[in-house]
Amino acid sequence: MSSNMMYTAVSGLDTFKEAMSVVSNNIANSNTTSYKSQTVDFGNLVSGYLPTVYPNDTADGSGTAILNTSSDQTTGSEMTTNTWSDLMIQGNGFFEVQNTNNSADYYTRDGSFEVNATGYLTDMNGNDVLDTSGKTIQIEADPTNPVYANYSVGQFGDVVGTTSTGTQATLGQIGVTTFSNPNGMISVGNNQLLTGPNSGIGVVQAAGSGAAGSIISGALEASNVDLTKQMVDMITYQADFQANSKSIATGNTLLQTVVNLIAG
Repeated sequence: MSSNMMYTAVSGLDTFKEAMSVVSNNIANSNTTSYKSQTVDFGNLVSGYLPTVYPNDTADGSGTAILNTSSDQTTGSEMTTNTWSDLMIQGNGFFEVQNTNNSADYYTRDGSFEVNATGYLTDMNGNDVLDTSGKTIQIEADPTNPVYANYSVGQFGDVVGTTSTGTQATLGQIGVTTFSNPNGMISVGNNQLLTGPNSGIGVVQAAGSGAAGSIISGALEASNVDLTKQMVDMITYQADFQANSKSIATGNTLLQTVVNLIAG
């Protein structure tokens, strides 16, 4: 019985070690633009049983495991930058960007955009920002000799350039892609996500239409990590980890006692 107790406690050690890793990652990314706080979902383990043979028996518990790690998709707070190309999605959806080397499409909530040396709107990783038709957005044909004196982005994603004489032109419309299950998307680092088998098919549309959130220009989305909650969770998980460690020590003591009785 003590050996079963020890194996059960080991599962607890593994589970709460991983849970503390998730909390540590949340705390580490508390200042990461558009980062979504992750939450651990726990599940119990049973030793197995045959309900058709023993219909009235209850399976013995054999520990715990992490079933899933889900993300809190609520919008983070607004961080004002007053830079026209810094964009924030207020509500659902992601910006779609394309890798210039392999044409791979990524999705991001990080709207830290800029105009590159060839005049295209890109993210901080050098990926091209795509419009509602999945095409790149060129701001200037020759950035060294710009046509427009200033630029703006409206709540519906329209990128507008204004000349020194006040003439305006729409240069493109930034698309917003929504998914039925954003938690099913796969993080690949650098604030980039890929579609996953459970994310659903992305729907590209103009900002502010359908399920897509509107765009705020001159601001970025802050991380939605609640540091107070994360510290409380870390203390709780650490206490659970220590309790399971104590269970292993107790199980070992009981096992040694039984061995000594038999030997005696």
